[in-house]
Amino acid sequence: MQRNCFRFAFLAAGGGAFSAAFAGPFSINIVPNATLSANPTALAAFNRAADRWEAIFIDPVSVQIDAGLAALGAGVLGSTSSVHLSSSFTTLRNQMVVDAADEGASNAIIASLPTSATFTAVVPGGYSLSSDMVATKANLKALGFGGLDAAFGASDASITFNTGFAFDFDNSDGVGAGLFDFETVALHEIGHALGFISAVDDVDVRLAANTPGAINMNPLDLFRFQNNVAGNDPANAGDFATMPRYLVTGGDSIFDDGTTEYRFSTGRLTGDGQQASHWKDNLGLGTMDPTLGAGELFDISTADMRAFDLIGYDLAAVPEPGTMVALGVGVAAFLRRRKKA
Repeated sequence: MQRNCFRFAFLAAGGGAFSAAFAGPFSINIVPNATLSANPTALAAFNRAADRWEAIFIDPVSVQIDAGLAALGAGVLGSTSSVHLSSSFTTLRNQMVVDAADEGASNAIIASLPTSATFTAVVPGGYSLSSDMVATKANLKALGFGGLDAAFGASDASITFNTGFAFDFDNSDGVGAGLFDFETVALHEIGHALGFISAVDDVDVRLAANTPGAINMNPLDLFRFQNNVAGNDPANAGDFATMPRYLVTGGDSIFDDGTTEYRFSTGRLTGDGQQASHWKDNLGLGTMDPTLGAGELFDISTADMRAFDLIGYDLAAVPEPGTMVALGVGVAAFLRRRKKA
């Protein structure tokens, strides 16, 4: 994913900040520009992808996504630019705890999130941790922050699809030979808008440019650890509360809730070649895989839903561990993948 055109603002507590923002079911409103409106089959596929996300979340919020078609860089199927807002670590961490409090044992691990006083992280030499965190506006809505549209505008993200690729706009009969599934790409891009992002992508860019600085973590980074390294790979709630998060490129990064682990990509420029805001490539972990091959489509997976559940989204139903949810299609990759024989 190319994270560009970010809009930053500071979000403070108080003033009704935790009020519900929308009195209704979870909703994604697609606002097409002229290019997408002129392609009704593409717009219909995009709306079907939005319907998939709407079917699994029950947060009473509305998310607006502006969308269009344009020529993008070589190999890029789609790109998402989200409205990003910053808040103090304490404000955001505490609201994650409040939001998860009524979800029972499945989300009990959230109460073990470290506080600002106890939080530690592995960072590259010369880097520091900011006292603020950054999240997409959509993610903050799901966590219960209200009044965001009034303060920062109705749009939560903008998604653009690359006109340089041949897409199949209806996967109900499979995906045509040599074509890329548009609905899968849309599903993936929406996932980024909803909050599947990582500060390690910013670290990656800074490392490549040799411009160290402060790291603004994202909610998903609170679950980012180093795999199979003593003292860094949590096995229980106590470990989860005290072990450092892993905010460097390279190495073996994992999503870890103290019980379940899924591998992350580690960086396009200085890591494994894929942006850190994705699952590890070619493992079939779910919608947020970084690449897509012609003829491929995927479902929203248990891994996808677990990640979104823990960063603040309420699930309509919790799947059995290891299963895939039959929601039609899912994966979307920013990048084209050459399909292996």
